[in-house]
Amino acid sequence: MQVRRKGAQCVREAAMRAWIGAALLGIGAVGSPDTLAVAHAQSAQSAPARLGMVDQFYRGRAVINAAVQAAGGAQALRAITAISYVAAGDVSNDIQGYSAARIGDPARDGGLRIVSRFDFAGSRFYQQIQQHYESGYDSAFATIWRGGVQYSPRWVPRDYTETANAPSPFAAGGAIMVSSRWLPPIILQRALQNFRSVAWIGESTLAEGPADIVEFSFDEFTRFRVHVVRANHKIRRVEAVAPDPISADDVSIAELSGDQTVAGVTFPTGIRALRRGAPTQTLQLTDVAINPAFSDADFSPPEGFTLVAAEPQVRATQIAGRVYEVSGLAGGTYQVPFVVMDDFVVAYEAPLGIAQTRQVIAEIRRVAGDKPIRYVVVSHFHADHAGGVGAYVEAGATVLSSPENQAVLQSYAASNRPQFQGLEGPRADVTMPFQPVPAAGYDIVDRAGSRLQVLDFAGTSHVDHMLALYDPEAHVFMGADHYIEAVLWNPTFERVADWVRDNRGVATLLGVHVRPMSRETYLERAQRRRGEPRRGRITWEGLRR
Repeated sequence: MQVRRKGAQCVREAAMRAWIGAALLGIGAVGSPDTLAVAHAQSAQSAPARLGMVDQFYRGRAVINAAVQAAGGAQALRAITAISYVAAGDVSNDIQGYSAARIGDPARDGGLRIVSRFDFAGSRFYQQIQQHYESGYDSAFATIWRGGVQYSPRWVPRDYTETANAPSPFAAGGAIMVSSRWLPPIILQRALQNFRSVAWIGESTLAEGPADIVEFSFDEFTRFRVHVVRANHKIRRVEAVAPDPISADDVSIAELSGDQTVAGVTFPTGIRALRRGAPTQTLQLTDVAINPAFSDADFSPPEGFTLVAAEPQVRATQIAGRVYEVSGLAGGTYQVPFVVMDDFVVAYEAPLGIAQTRQVIAEIRRVAGDKPIRYVVVSHFHADHAGGVGAYVEAGATVLSSPENQAVLQSYAASNRPQFQGLEGPRADVTMPFQPVPAAGYDIVDRAGSRLQVLDFAGTSHVDHMLALYDPEAHVFMGADHYIEAVLWNPTFERVADWVRDNRGVATLLGVHVRPMSRETYLERAQRRRGEPRRGRITWEGLRR
């Protein structure tokens, strides 16, 4: 009976394809005798292409239908209204790694644990990320969204911010799209919803044998390309175009392996994520639950966490003398110091992307008028600290950084995208003025003879070179990842604290990830946190090796 149904379905689909092809060929059948002949000629030439598109649609639909059945069936997939899971394993960084020399060839440098709860029916979202790095830069934070409000708790200081009218993770291109690349049942659920966008585009060979490649629109911003193994109809590779600070545009790849069945629905057990062809995460998918009984407490900051105010807007504030700070970037999680010298301005850091750095430059212009931004000091090559360097290049600034960072900073400058988003691709005509900073440091001198000191904390546990900026006239130390409240105490923090203790001229400390503090406050925190147990506030559950 099943064979007869399948055979009848194939006959119906063949008839439908023939009917659609005939209809397409007959589009030009109305008109004058002259136009009729032209239309018939054009239709004859374009008919194979039209029929090819129709065939791609039907073939793609057949592949998706088979994958749906292998995953548990359409009824079971459509019934998924909520899901939770844990993904944990190894992480390998390049643009966030120890050395710029490892970009494109990242090495394992830590562990990652992601706890996710998605309530599709109630539009509630929770995702906690626990990170352990060999450098000691351990942290845990979450993004929670419900009722249009986003909560952002941090487990080390045990606090959180609250943002009203925050963008929904369920919107096109949001966090749900990114997380779904690991979840074939959710991918197939969305493919069924957007069935008209499905198209078969080719074949590939995976570890489990030949596979069909099918594309569809996950949402109005994103196309997914899935590789479905012919032998078992399982999705084993997921691809999507993704922004990238190095290549401007990249294909994010998730290779899936293993099987586990939850409430009759099949999920993978292994995830291998790749960027620019290099593996970045090797994770195991566990604790999967379908339609769990969530409560609002599952989408709320943990009890005992303190609400702290988020910066409402991007603005520049005078800190001491000629030193200012632009705060409010990314809800107050990034700050950018700058110094108004006698005849030019020096900025410290280019965080996030071009759009945010343009906001910083606008604030610098508001304070300093038409004084040129002659230099921007980039502490290290990590994309969240240097991704906006292209905006300073547009403004005519020279980039000061360690010599080994030049190539990657040039790539960031040419990426031509705000927050690494866009469709333009890299720009080939960008020339980035660059001044290498030696390990011994570098002095910036204005026409009045006043100096700023660029300091290199070389050989830290975080990166091989991390520059700081010190103004001996205003007695202000400006650092990047030299100190972070949301990261456990580590050897890099200890080294910087020792430097501050030894340099009694420092009165104020600024940080990209912290608000201004006095010398006394900083050293008190350093003393208190030095004894902070490494596992006292966060349970890493096996992330360390």
